[in-house]
Amino acid sequence: MAEADHKILSAEIKLGSQYYFYMETQTALAVPDEDNCIVVYSSIQAPEYAESTISRCLGIPEHNVCVITRRVGGGFGGKAMKAIPVATACALAAYNLRRPVRMYMNRKTDMKTTGGRHPMEVTYNVGFKEDGKITALHLDILINAGIGTDISPIIPLFMVGAIKKYDWGAFSFDIKVCRTNHSSKSAMRGPGEVQGTFISEAVIEHVASVLSMDVDSVRSKNLHTFNSLDFFY
Repeated sequence: MAEADHKILSAEIKLGSQYYFYMETQTALAVPDEDNCIVVYSSIQAPEYAESTISRCLGIPEHNVCVITRRVGGGFGGKAMKAIPVATACALAAYNLRRPVRMYMNRKTDMKTTGGRHPMEVTYNVGFKEDGKITALHLDILINAGIGTDISPIIPLFMVGAIKKYDWGAFSFDIKVCRTNHSSKSAMRGPGEVQGTFISEAVIEHVASVLSMDVDSVRSKNLHTFNSLDFFY
């Protein structure tokens, strides 16, 4: 930061959440089978996770649980982890009643429980030269994870990977995953990478605006070289 000709201090970015709005809401059909087995048809993107969860819930081996996904009906990440509770509840009811059980959520309930993309609050300090070359960037990021863990602990990893698309010079960050009283957030279409890309481009455009330069010129000035790639990665 000391090498910079100009500095932008304590600039803020606020990123909201986003609902998946897939065509088919969370749904499952469970059918008891012979030899203490159960077959679950689930609109899920990760059937292997549902299989292990249902196995633990029912107290039966995983090979007694068959999870079949014929089609998802739209997912975008919202049916990776969030479909598991519906499939498991459906399986539990069918297992205890010894009859087929179907469950589905109406749109309102689905929107309340599925969570969506992680909202974030970002504060950044950036230093840069007169020609647009950025010499230092520091980010303070608060991630709203909601009430549950889900995939939230790995969101910072994806974010940093996306932010490092440019050579920021001295790059530092403090990312906190925050538990809140909101619904648990989950994977959604490039989780973390979308937010990281937005933050990167917002910083670049802010620098270009201050210097009254063409934003593509600032982008070009801060693209990686072989040496910076070796350092950053």
